Amino acid sequence: MPKRSYAIILPVHNEQEALGRVLAELQQHLETLRERADFVVCVGLNGCTDRSLQVARAAGVEIAETPARGYGHGCRAAIQHLEAGGCQADAYIFMSGDGANDPRDLDRLLAAHAEGIPFVLGCRTDGFRNVRGPMPFSHLLANWTLGAWVGLLTGRWYHDLGPFRLIERPIYHRLHLTEMTYGWTVEAQVLAARAGVPSREVSVRERARLAGQQKVSGVNLWQTLRIGAHIFAAGWRARSREVPALTTVPAPSEI
Repeated sequence: MPKRSYAIILPVHNEQEALGRVLAELQQHLETLRERADFVVCVGLNGCTDRSLQVARAAGVEIAETPARGYGHGCRAAIQHLEAGGCQADAYIFMSGDGANDPRDLDRLLAAHAEGIPFVLGCRTDGFRNVRGPMPFSHLLANWTLGAWVGLLTGRWYHDLGPFRLIERPIYHRLHLTEMTYGWTVEAQVLAARAGVPSREVSVRERARLAGQQKVSGVNLWQTLRIGAHIFAAGWRARSREVPALTTVPAPSEI
């Protein structure tokens, strides 16, 4: 059977100090997987004012740029860039550009996809192993609460809204994501649940960012509350949208 193909998307806002090491580690691990699948890596630069562009160029990856700042803007710019160039990946994989995601955990997402799961979510909070590292208990509690919020909205319960995730390309387009900042992750989970997309959470590690300024977790209390309010509101907006149900989801071939 033909190999599966994946596009790995890293949305980046001013990560010049971490990005080079992130891409080097990712590319090194991908070499161990290329016999089973094909990969393309694209950095989605959103509102960058530092040297992230030059760092990405030096790494030899695909690059998309948008002046709009926001996680979703970076993701969407990268996908539009790849598809404009003819990329027809079977699925998109989203990772952080600051080193918080361990590329070795890609294996777990790919294994779940090989079993026929079209929407695979990296879960950092299905235990307490990450509390000893970069995730304080308050961070775990916040993500549990947001996962419960998705459950209240849709009836499908999650433990996390982590950024490390895989979604098949046709489903990504079917969902028509519109939340371009803090609501990108929760919108996808709410819409996927409402559309009946099969999903699975797989355990992943959370690491301390390699360098640079934290933008979501680890910020002050006021910023945390503000970000949380944005995420709750985005989930509610997604619950109010009309989403056509998926009647069939093609099962992927074995990787």
